[in-house]
Amino acid sequence: MQMHESLGPGQLLSKLPQSRWALPILISVGLVIPCFWRPIVSSVDLQSHLYNAWLAELIHSGTVSGLWIGHQSTNIVVDMLLPSLLKALGVSGAERVVTTALVLIFFWGAFRFISSARGQSVYWLLPWLAILSYGFVFQCGLLNYYLSCGIVLWLLAILWNQRLRLRMLWFAPLLILAYLAHPLPVLWFFGVAAYCQLAQRLQIRFQILLFIGSEIVICLIRTYIVAKYLTIWMPRQLVYWTGADQALLYGWLYSAVALGLLLFSVILLSQPENRWQAIASVPAQAYLLTAIAIVLVPSAFRASIEEGWASRIADRLSLLSGVLLLAIVARSSYRRWYLPAGLVAAAIFFAVLHSDIGREAAVVARMQMLVQALPTGERVVWYDHAADVEQLTDHSRLSPIFTNRLNSKHLLSRACLGHCFDYMNYEPSTGQFRIHATPGNSVVVASYSNVVDMMDGTYAAKASDLPLFVLLGCGPGPGDIRMLPLSRGESSEMLACPGAGKGAMSSLRSAFRVRSSRSFVH
Repeated sequence: MQMHESLGPGQLLSKLPQSRWALPILISVGLVIPCFWRPIVSSVDLQSHLYNAWLAELIHSGTVSGLWIGHQSTNIVVDMLLPSLLKALGVSGAERVVTTALVLIFFWGAFRFISSARGQSVYWLLPWLAILSYGFVFQCGLLNYYLSCGIVLWLLAILWNQRLRLRMLWFAPLLILAYLAHPLPVLWFFGVAAYCQLAQRLQIRFQILLFIGSEIVICLIRTYIVAKYLTIWMPRQLVYWTGADQALLYGWLYSAVALGLLLFSVILLSQPENRWQAIASVPAQAYLLTAIAIVLVPSAFRASIEEGWASRIADRLSLLSGVLLLAIVARSSYRRWYLPAGLVAAAIFFAVLHSDIGREAAVVARMQMLVQALPTGERVVWYDHAADVEQLTDHSRLSPIFTNRLNSKHLLSRACLGHCFDYMNYEPSTGQFRIHATPGNSVVVASYSNVVDMMDGTYAAKASDLPLFVLLGCGPGPGDIRMLPLSRGESSEMLACPGAGKGAMSSLRSAFRVRSSRSFVH
């Protein structure tokens, strides 16, 4: 039996607390638990951000030479906050304060936008929104982008209700803050906000013309980027447009959650009372335009061969696509099974995530134990033999699209923080972050191409690099990590793991060189 909209879970739950703030506070407390349940919050760029915040403090104090802090206008907000938080709260405290704040900003910004598009609060979508909040963008540590997304979603919610008035005083400063964090969500906001404001004022036949015109604009943007920059278009962009891919992280178990979100959306939107309403709605049009941008616009580009890639464009826009998908689904009439279905999917997602982050935390602990045996200030790189063997023997072309989207390359930054130097730290060499490096410094490689070679294990150590140590992943478990010194002319992939035969290592090196010669920078 269908349940009337007035008896939805949001209204039922809202009767429980006496204060209108009690329910949001209760939800917020539950939401941020994954920021505290393991020794680390996530395994990828978050650890690099923390490490470089420590480097920034060393630069300010004059402890290191050859590094300097540049002046840039965007991609800086989180990186400017972290050094002070590190000093006041320590590594673990800074990590948890920042991630807690960012998750709450994004989650409630997305919730307010979806509720504004629906015309009422949609608490039954909270489990799916929690999955998006802890999805790929967050786990990958794209924190400045994540913050910018949260801010522009708050602004879009305000604009949707057309309740600017005095709130307009906050509009411009928040938009500036979003740009300082990352420009891509701001560009998306201007495009979507302009389109939605026009479409809401037009009849359906004129909305079709507006939609076609917007498609042409996206094609022109793609043409300009391809003509001006070196670009990479990846087949995975054909998959990531749905937004459900945000649930795809470490392995195949996450695909059940992503497929669950797609199935949930299809079932709701296929209901006769929702079908035409969903297809013709303005949020659906914004969703389709975002999907077209994800498919058409190159996923990575750079101005020259010497510069770092502006990458993961499709992966980033997918987060906003997922929010728009929930905004479309939110127009459905509530039924009893909607909330339980979302809770089951969220339970699977967070249970698997808890296990995977625990495994990554064990890797960090092992790395820390090994590097602590070195004198302070030594240079260290990381190379995972086991992962490369797995890639060489895995002939599935779909695997990189759906699984193992996150890696452990930046866990070395966390292990070295406060004691040694992550010599393959990628941020200074890209020129896209606050810290920059001069060639010949003793802290980090200044050339982006050399950083890529170190990550691939093919960089041959020079005399000026020594002493240089490598943490070698020789198996699937943290206990399989070994630490070995590199000699002049030696690369990480040339080192043999204890117990590996010379013939096997020779075959691995030969196969790896073939793979490396054909690979792109990700």
